[in-house]
Amino acid sequence: MRAQLWLTAAALLLAGCSTASGQEATADEQTTPRPLDGVLHFTAAESAALHRAEEAEVRACMADRGFGYTVVPVGDIRREAAESPYGLLTPSRAAQDGYGLTVTRLSKTSTDPNAQRLSALSEADRRAWEEALKGSPDGPREEIALRDGPTVSVPTDACATVGRRALYGAGWDRSLYAVQNLSSSIVRDTLDHPLVRAAEKKWAVCMREEGFPYQEREDPLKAVKKQLDAAESATAAVRAAGREELRIAAVDAECQAEVDLAARIALAQPTVEKALPETGASVVKDFRTARQGALARTKSR
Repeated sequence: MRAQLWLTAAALLLAGCSTASGQEATADEQTTPRPLDGVLHFTAAESAALHRAEEAEVRACMADRGFGYTVVPVGDIRREAAESPYGLLTPSRAAQDGYGLTVTRLSKTSTDPNAQRLSALSEADRRAWEEALKGSPDGPREEIALRDGPTVSVPTDACATVGRRALYGAGWDRSLYAVQNLSSSIVRDTLDHPLVRAAEKKWAVCMREEGFPYQEREDPLKAVKKQLDAAESATAAVRAAGREELRIAAVDAECQAEVDLAARIALAQPTVEKALPETGASVVKDFRTARQGALARTKSR
């Protein structure tokens, strides 16, 4: 089975593209454990609709201030939507993308659709355009203090912020950062749960039996990154690193399945979430309400 997965993955990398079907991607999105009932997760279709709606609001804000703005097109959100907060791999995703490292390196860097517009402006006009979009250094800001974390400073006069809040609501930034912070703590504590720790030890044994002497699940990614860094911009070397990435990821996915890692995480996560402070529930409720409102607005456009 592992050999078959590797052959499939190698063929895909040689083709130079990912061919995962929408059904496979959706299946991966639905089955991976996610904190807080997946409240932070958006499907690829939802992310695309939200991105387009937000960009339209940003363009309108820039126009109101006398600036032209070309909306940024939707990127490869399928891959982002399929990512697991716990670093879990399914056989289909491992065969298509590995860990996503080489695919990202091989992808052409998207050109900023506003780059040509900016290059034609004077330095003063370019600075004014950028400040309109991103906020001025001395402009108004909202300071968002995170529980057991840093304080995030958001420029409230930026069209990027104005557009975002027009779609999601005025309290979106505060809710988003709070829920992201909460989710990160859940992931951290779940991975530290004895059930998950025991499964990861068995995973290491499985990988070692297949010829990969890794101790932690981050080790394969570190090895691939090291090979990619050594390859620099040499296409042949990058593709060779990619084939090795797919080979490792295919075995990794098999070992994760063999030790029931996803199931162990799914069992441990509710225990961790039960220990959350009571304020967490209201934060998630506010976020969920804003999320539903934004999705509804994309459908009414």
